Amino acid sequence: MRLPLLAAAIVLSGAVVVPAAVPAFAVSAPPAAATPYSAAVHRPGVADHAAWQKALDDLVTAGVPGVIAEVHDAHGTWTGTSGRGDLDHRRLPPVDGRFRAGSSTKTFVATTVLQLVAEKKVRLDTPIEHYLPGLLPNGQHITVRQLLSHRSGLYDYTDSLWHGSLSELCQRRFLHWTPRQLLAEAFRHAPYFAPGTSGHYSNTDYIVLGTPIEKVTGNSAEQEITDRLISPLGRRHTSVPDNSVRIPGRHAHAYLRMHGPGSPYTDITEGSMSWAATAGSLISTTHDLNRFFSALIGGKLLPAALLLQMQDAQPLQNGATDYGLGISRLTDPSYGTAYGHIGSAPGYSTWSFTKADNSRQVTLSLNVLTDSQKLKTATDNALETLLRPATTAR
Repeated sequence: MRLPLLAAAIVLSGAVVVPAAVPAFAVSAPPAAATPYSAAVHRPGVADHAAWQKALDDLVTAGVPGVIAEVHDAHGTWTGTSGRGDLDHRRLPPVDGRFRAGSSTKTFVATTVLQLVAEKKVRLDTPIEHYLPGLLPNGQHITVRQLLSHRSGLYDYTDSLWHGSLSELCQRRFLHWTPRQLLAEAFRHAPYFAPGTSGHYSNTDYIVLGTPIEKVTGNSAEQEITDRLISPLGRRHTSVPDNSVRIPGRHAHAYLRMHGPGSPYTDITEGSMSWAATAGSLISTTHDLNRFFSALIGGKLLPAALLLQMQDAQPLQNGATDYGLGISRLTDPSYGTAYGHIGSAPGYSTWSFTKADNSRQVTLSLNVLTDSQKLKTATDNALETLLRPATTAR
């Protein structure tokens, strides 16, 4: 099973600088490929916990600074951690720690939009021009459904703003951007294709979707997500940050390699996520994400008919997973079908998936962007191991 890395991107120019001093980069040596430091909560009667812990340890051996995971199913909840959450002080990643969940934000946005559809405040197949006159150059031909499913053809603003430069990513991480600025950057480029004729993963789609939420509710998209999905589910450690550059509460430090695989890690924990906004700024925990996706796939957040439409996933030009309305679908012989999302943010990579029958939820979070094929392969293997049916101990 090959999973796509939906890599984080950063804007390069034209932004407003947040009035804050930019600290010097804290550079740490990569962890040695040795016996990882690890810890887990073992579940009585389940034999797989050793294999699950080994999968996390293998990630650290492959070069990941640190990793945390939670598996929840009928047997209970297993949590595991391995490696380092802070390379300078050699601490384990806090298993209950928060992290930037990246594009997992999109499922929260899509669920909010679909709740508005259920309330008849938004219509899926109505052009976005109806809600936001003049916002998009081709808004009269792009529907809400096409934005949710990445079939609008809109150019992804992150493709031109980062240029693959990790140096720019670090140097400009304290800039503050407005959604209008991000859309202006996207509209400088020709669309990938005519709306509805193909599929291409584009962060621009979800920057656009934040605006109709605000238009029809009178509240910010962040407030609606909080009121509808975070507070009612008791997800106390999940938030959509405003202008804060810090992660509240316990968390592992975030790292990336400035000069390719094998180079020292740079600490990039602090920084503005305004460039991602409703496309990827969510902060959460493994526990909160598992509970959210369990509630969603379990039918507690949407009417059955809308959930089925959300899960109707189709291939994208630039993705290895099929994509529905704000949700990815994985299929593998070892565990069947699972729904969820992959999230990347500067220094964090997250996979959160729930089996189609809602029998198991798995969230795996690394405090690094997986920057090599070795790390990507180890991550694929770990996710497969955690999603496979549990073996009962004799």
